[in-house]
Amino acid sequence: MIKYEYIDNIKILNKREYQKVSIWIIRHAQSRSNAGLATIGPHDNGLSELGYQQSQCIPTAVKQSPDLIVTSPYLRTQLTAQPLIEQFPNTPIEVWQIQEFTYLTLPLDQPTTLLMRRPLTKAYWERCDPNYIDGPNAESFGQLMARVRTALNQLQQQSGFAIVFTHGFFIKAMLWQILAAPTVIDAVAMRRMQEFSRGFRVPNASILKLEFEPEGIPYLSSFITNHLPVELESATPDTTVAIDAGDQPS
Repeated sequence: MIKYEYIDNIKILNKREYQKVSIWIIRHAQSRSNAGLATIGPHDNGLSELGYQQSQCIPTAVKQSPDLIVTSPYLRTQLTAQPLIEQFPNTPIEVWQIQEFTYLTLPLDQPTTLLMRRPLTKAYWERCDPNYIDGPNAESFGQLMARVRTALNQLQQQSGFAIVFTHGFFIKAMLWQILAAPTVIDAVAMRRMQEFSRGFRVPNASILKLEFEPEGIPYLSSFITNHLPVELESATPDTTVAIDAGDQPS
């Protein structure tokens, strides 16, 4: 919401609200799951060797000290952010609930691969129930979208320059919320979000620049990867479309 101050009966924008909010949203570097390796749940999924190389490239794109660095609770975003944190050690760091959409309950004592999870993923999306929770450590699509709305509200409350490390499908859900502005999260909305997610890639370690004008209007860039050498960029297949990739988002 826009806030105003009054001076001699003249309405002006509050100074903090008038400042442009500049946000860089960065998908984590290639994870072990992205690389096709077996993992035990989302918390165990660190970076692949390629992912570590990609994470080292991110600080080269940042030319000024950020006012805030944000990660999700998941290891792969925190490892991706580490080189940037080391470059700007005085920047505050926060952990937000912007982790990836984890909709499958998987055994915690048995590593699984993309191929092994494919039947479970297919069944989940065919169910198309936004309130369905698969079991412990999983969430519903409706709960995902509630987290997305909370994250967007948090971003709009920032000032200055913030860098946010999050996940591919979560980024797509944020963009869908901004562009489609759904008011009800039902089966139709869930299907529309699924179709929307199939339309574009979110490469590992890519940067999406987001700015909010004083009126709350967002401005978006394309996904930027020119900080990655060609050999690293070309090795980042899209695994953000769960139903097409045969896996839950990673």
